[in-house]
Amino acid sequence: MLRSLKTLALSLAALGFMGAAANAETYRLNYEAAVLGVVVLGTANYEVTANPSRYAVRANLRTSGLARLFDQTEITATSTGSVSGNAISWSRYDISHAYSRKFRRIQLDRAANSVAAQVTPHYGDMGQPPATQAQQNASYDPLTGVFALGRQIGAARACQGRVQVFDGRQHYRLSVAPISQGAFNGGGYNGPALNCRFRYEPISGFSRGFDANAVPTASAWFAIPEGAQFAPPLRLTVPTPLGQAQLDLRGYQRAER
Repeated sequence: MLRSLKTLALSLAALGFMGAAANAETYRLNYEAAVLGVVVLGTANYEVTANPSRYAVRANLRTSGLARLFDQTEITATSTGSVSGNAISWSRYDISHAYSRKFRRIQLDRAANSVAAQVTPHYGDMGQPPATQAQQNASYDPLTGVFALGRQIGAARACQGRVQVFDGRQHYRLSVAPISQGAFNGGGYNGPALNCRFRYEPISGFSRGFDANAVPTASAWFAIPEGAQFAPPLRLTVPTPLGQAQLDLRGYQRAER
């Protein structure tokens, strides 16, 4: 359960940091994860900045409360790339993952026709089957993947969009489908929003015996602020054997310059 929450939490948001740029739009988002609305699992802080030519993303996730007794995890990740109209092209992704007295760092660099990965320490295996070079080339990194998905939702102002993602080992698809549209009031955001079915679909690079059919479909809320190009995630609800787990907005800031 914790592993799926961490994956979805990192995949849910586009976070970033950039220097001064004309016509830049910045979102600063803070979340709390809990089961049944009572047992706190952790917190996440996200920031995304984009202008007409560049974007950058930064994320931090850490376990807290009862979850920290069983799985002490802290994740920091960044991603940068370029924007050209509706096209988004990532160039570098860097994630550091400290968990259960272990540590792994993954750096992905994307050139014109290839993705170069540095993974320390190396994975024991790359999954069954491993992600192909063609799959890697056709994918976004995890942070850019949801930034791109959020841009698709924002452009359509509807639960429409899908992206492919490669994280250094696993290759998967994120997609949304409509549930309803209405208002969302919480965590500092009060305005129009979309409630979407959010699907995480494993494709390759997963361990032998991993049951892709057991991955639950989540419910996600995305803000659609007036005039915005990006639809930021507000809430993610996932069914688990222990009950509903929820990643909920606790702080929202939007700025333009």
